[in-house]
Parts: sequence; C-alpha cells; structure tokens
Amino acid sequence: MNKTQKSAWFGLTMSTLLLVLLVTSVLVARRVSQLSNLLWFSPAFGLFALLIIFLRKKDQDRVNIDERDSCISRKALIAAFSSTAGLLIGACMIPPFIAGPTNSIPVCLLPALLYSLFVVFILAYSMAILIQYGWRDKNGK
Repeated sequence: MNKTQKSAWFGLTMSTLLLVLLVTSVLVARRVSQLSNLLWFSPAFGLFALLIIFLRKKDQDRVNIDERDSCISRKALIAAFSSTAGLLIGACMIPPFIAGPTNSIPVCLLPALLYSLFVVFILAYSMAILIQYGWRDKNGK
C-alpha cells in the first residue's frame, strides 16, 4: 500500500467520523427543537480538523508520488469536484421549493450544509482513489 492509498483510507475514516458527528448533532438539535444548538458544531469541527492534521503521519525517506499516483489523484479530484458541485446545486435549489417563497430556513443550518459538502468532497475523493487502485492487481495490470 503506497502513500496515496494510506491517505485515502485515512480520509475515508475521518470523513465518515465527521459525517456521523454532523448527522448526530443535527438530529439532537432537531429533537430538542432548537436548531441554534448547532452553533457548538463549528468549534468542534475545527478542533477535529486540527486533530486530523496532527494525526497524519509523514514519511520523509520514501518517494512521495509518481506519475501514476498523480494521474489517479487528478481523476479522483475531478470526481470529487463533480459530486460536490451537484450537491451544492441541489442544496441551493431544493430548499426554496420545500420552504416555499415566503418561508425561510434557519441560518444555523448553513454551516452544517457547508461542512457536509466538505465531508462529502473528502469522502468522494478518498473513495475515487481507492476504487481506481482496486481496478488493478498486484502486478499493475
């Protein structure tokens, strides 16, 4: 397993944990009928992101990336941008139809929307990398 695959597994694990944290916080906030309780999620998300940065190991003595890894990363980046762009368009277009033209959505849901888009981006990027490496056997064929 090379460095790109290890970082993809790490990204997949951490984005899944962040997604669980986000969904849990939204469900708890809805249960107590105060969506303003979601404001604690922003500092928690920031601290978790800093924890991810410090947990990530770096190998100084090994080769970081080659042409194949670069090509796989570029294709995974395009797939992640495409999936996130579709979700962003949907997140901007669907709420007016649900809430109606005279109603509004709570402002405290907007950070949760942006965080979830970030988590989906990392999730899609990691999955695309792992899928591309999974198409090849050990000999690279």
